[in-house]
Amino acid sequence: MSKQSFRNLIVYEIYPTSFFDGNNDGIGDLKGITSKLEYIADLGFNAIWFNPFYVSPFLDGGYDVEDFFDVDPRFGNMGDFNRVVKKAHKLGIKVILDLVAGHSSFTNPAFLKSAQADRNEYSDLFIWNDNPWDKEGGLISGLFNRHGCYMVNFFAHQPAFNYGFKQIDHPSWQMSYQDKRTYVAREYILNVMRFWLDKGADGFRVDMADSLVKNDEDKSATIEVWNYLFRKIRKQYPKAFFVSEWSYPERSFKAGFDADFVLDHWDNFYHRMFRSDDSTRGTSIINGEGDISFTLKDMKERFRQAEIHKSYLALISGNHDSWRIANYLDHEQLKMFYMFLLCMPGIPFVLYGDEIEMKTSDLPSKDGGYQRTGTRIPMIWNDSKPYHGFTKADEPYLPFSDENTVSVKTAIKDKDSIYNFIKELISLRKRIKDLSDPHVEIKEKDRVFSFQRGNYTLILNMSAKEHAFKGNVIISTLPFTGKLPAGCGVLIKDN
Repeated sequence: MSKQSFRNLIVYEIYPTSFFDGNNDGIGDLKGITSKLEYIADLGFNAIWFNPFYVSPFLDGGYDVEDFFDVDPRFGNMGDFNRVVKKAHKLGIKVILDLVAGHSSFTNPAFLKSAQADRNEYSDLFIWNDNPWDKEGGLISGLFNRHGCYMVNFFAHQPAFNYGFKQIDHPSWQMSYQDKRTYVAREYILNVMRFWLDKGADGFRVDMADSLVKNDEDKSATIEVWNYLFRKIRKQYPKAFFVSEWSYPERSFKAGFDADFVLDHWDNFYHRMFRSDDSTRGTSIINGEGDISFTLKDMKERFRQAEIHKSYLALISGNHDSWRIANYLDHEQLKMFYMFLLCMPGIPFVLYGDEIEMKTSDLPSKDGGYQRTGTRIPMIWNDSKPYHGFTKADEPYLPFSDENTVSVKTAIKDKDSIYNFIKELISLRKRIKDLSDPHVEIKEKDRVFSFQRGNYTLILNMSAKEHAFKGNVIISTLPFTGKLPAGCGVLIKDN
């Protein structure tokens, strides 16, 4: 892939535990995913993003990696991965893996070696202080024989790789990010990338991409480390694709990423426009409230950064960490949302199950999911009881929710389903090249948003009034004649 071709990616996110159980043990797996690749291709997606399937104790849904170089037995084996890649590529689907670059599990053999009292080749791979009694600032002590505490990157069981520090507060143990000893971490993560790219992966979504260098408030040192990593890896794999979980496009693109996620954060347009339901701050713009001036400013700046850096925003329906979009929007609002997602510049990502309006429910935590567990529930393939075609096991590993009733089988037959609306939009995006063009002109008046896409215009009427327009209707969220109704979206070809 060239950077120019990245603009054509349309990505489907798969949480392996919950997509399809291919061996009927109650857990989704790579064999199951392989059997459903035609489904993904038929919808029109040309890339899949796998959440982690590496060996893990699953204290954080697989983001606590014990072995970066193998498949966890719950999902199958390396042969199963090879078959996924082979079939995906045959169907024209790129394979994007999760890269956990900032930390491992505390059960990772390299970390356990670093935790030994005697120095060895892994002693500098993770961040350790030199005082087991000094536990300030994300440091954990008392679990290992090494004289010190290890620094965590997120949870207590996720020790941070040692990419160094920008600001040195404790010279006795903190290393500068330019110290050659910290290059052990750089080479380790480069080897992880090389391993999976050699296995046929087409790129990576990088978890917590801004978390590498510590005491790096402006992230300039982390940017420098990523520049180093990309100089190395792109020489060998010039077609590899990298998208960051950063949600700060100016920094992400300076670091060298091809795309940056627009996450469900309060401080960005995506949340304010479609997802906000905070009683103290108001609801989203699509629900008649929200700060339009902030939303427009943030939206324009993010798309501007993408265009000037010749990179892409990664717009999401949701992901494994957020409540699902169907929890916030009704059926017709979802259509407006997907028009935005699939008619704007950048690389759209759709979470498995969002195409059938799956909702997040409040479920007991499992695999360290906490409130995220209710998003990661099994896919509803058909209307059979009790487990909707996901598994024939006595019980699924993750529970279903009674709130979700629409199956893939039902959605395919329903002409008005979100499934069929997404499928039509993807077909339009592939056919109308203006819809993937990096440039967009954004305007708003009286809560009516218009987005100029070459010879086409996307109009989202988020006002309470009808809106007059000129142009030939390509697709709309509601049937209408004459003026555009309130709460309706339309894509038109300009006269």
